[in-house]
Amino acid sequence: MQAAELRGYGQPLELVEREPIQPGPGQVVVEVRACGVCGSDVFLRKGGFDSTLPIVPGHEASGVVARLGPDVNDVQVGTPVAVYYIEHCGHCEMCSVGRVNMCLSVRRMGVEYDGAFADEVLVPARNVIAVEPEDDLAAVAVLTDAVATPYHALVRVGKVEAGMTVVVLGVGGIGSNAVQVAALLGCDVVAVSRSPAKLDLAERLGARAVVSAADGEQEMLEGIKRACGPAGPQVVVQTVGSADVDTQAIKAVGIGGMVLLIGSSVDAFSVRAVDLIWKEASVHGSRGFVPDDIREVLDFYRSGHLPVDHLLGRQRPLSEANAALDDLEAGRVLRSVLVP
Repeated sequence: MQAAELRGYGQPLELVEREPIQPGPGQVVVEVRACGVCGSDVFLRKGGFDSTLPIVPGHEASGVVARLGPDVNDVQVGTPVAVYYIEHCGHCEMCSVGRVNMCLSVRRMGVEYDGAFADEVLVPARNVIAVEPEDDLAAVAVLTDAVATPYHALVRVGKVEAGMTVVVLGVGGIGSNAVQVAALLGCDVVAVSRSPAKLDLAERLGARAVVSAADGEQEMLEGIKRACGPAGPQVVVQTVGSADVDTQAIKAVGIGGMVLLIGSSVDAFSVRAVDLIWKEASVHGSRGFVPDDIREVLDFYRSGHLPVDHLLGRQRPLSEANAALDDLEAGRVLRSVLVP
């Protein structure tokens, strides 16, 4: 089998030949049909995760079950599946209340164990979610993260309701889908980006208003106020990996509002207690998603309410993994999809 390995931080991935994977008890091998290239993969290549190298990136995957380990009785070879990337114990305090993304012994595919920038990937049997034979597996792959992540933030963490005003900062691979998920939930959505093309996309995906961030912070904040009214937005979804934008999100949130942080940055951001106290505002982190988020966004996708064409325009073979990462880092694409 082939795999794209990261052998050193800041270095290109290397395409290597490996022996076929043999599943152990409770494990399955999935033949990878598609794997989305995510900002977290760029973050990994830069050294943002404390991974043990070499590591195979890739956590946004779909495929077909190829081999079963011992004691796997509820999965069938040949089944098309979405892959859930978080290995979880199933019985700790967090898992027992359904928060498996916060498992106390969490291990992440493509971070702590080898991911899906490969022909095959080894995962626990509980981590595969059967999909329909007619589902487009490239669409399934991006739904598992690029859509499920903002869905989790809005539904599970933010508990947004129809009629709320939601501002989305950044219209990238995650932000574009935060826009369309919030619109699908009946929210009044305002999208913010530096890019006119991405603002046009946000309007197509359901944003009622758009605000340019190209002219500086003050102009952006004034634009948000004009779009949302004097009380400000009830929810601000921050999808950009930038400490400066984290600070801007807190400045933008309205009275009694909530900031949802999805974009990851290792840099500290600045906030004064009074900035939250005077507005009775709150800041929440949102980490990934749970398997039910994947199932629910799949249902919305099948109903025609969650298009993903904007994520599927650039599909590459596994040998072009580095070019896919470079495209994403340079902002040339919202997503690339590797098709081994």
